Amino acid sequence: MALLSLTVNNASPALDKQAQEVALIARALDLAANDIRRNGGAKTSGNIIGDGGVTLGTWTYTAQAAS
Repeated sequence: MALLSLTVNNASPALDKQAQEVALIARALDLAANDIRRNGGAKTSGNIIGDGGVTLGTWTYTAQAAS
């Protein structure tokens, strides 16, 4: 079982370079981490919302620890 699952949507239109895709992934990870950290583990899933309200992906946190 995974502690954290993260899905980053394909960009539309598709990005030209892998470096752009890596930057998109890094941004999505940062936004998801901030959302998880801000809620201290109380929130177990969410959408990754980027600039302009664009949904970049989703994340799911499945706690293993009791508290």
